[in-house]
Amino acid sequence: MGFCLPAAAGEGLWSLGPRTQGFYDFEPGQDLFHGPEIGYSNYNLAGHRLQLKLAYLTSRLENVFRENILRQDYFLFSPVWHFGRNRLFDPTIQMDMGYWRYDVEYNEFQALDNSSWIASAQAGFALNFYQGEYGLFYHFGYELIVPESGMVLPGVFGVGFWVML
Repeated sequence: MGFCLPAAAGEGLWSLGPRTQGFYDFEPGQDLFHGPEIGYSNYNLAGHRLQLKLAYLTSRLENVFRENILRQDYFLFSPVWHFGRNRLFDPTIQMDMGYWRYDVEYNEFQALDNSSWIASAQAGFALNFYQGEYGLFYHFGYELIVPESGMVLPGVFGVGFWVML
């Protein structure tokens, strides 16, 4: 689950908060990634319909609770298009583009490529409450570019919550 606290700056709207994203693999471990996300939306960017986000996601927090989890890192740029920014039900589409890597800890993984460019397309919705002062969102999608190692699975999802200041 993600939590964002936006702050207004002129005509722009900044958001900062944690983001959680995972994969549909139905196996325990190595499927949840957490980290900070910063976003920006401006009235001049299609009337606040386009939101630009940067995120750093990692599996290092899951490693604290489960042994033998690969430490993976994601550096993502995510443009999000909101179809009903001021409505209760706001359908969204989103692209995640970025760089993925994991720590090579064991000799048997030395031959694998431990980094790759990745991209995913996602669709979802936001539930905006009190004219968008706070709300919930959910998105799911498919990884379009995955590394040859198979470490990034094709099905991806994310959930979150936000509050405006």
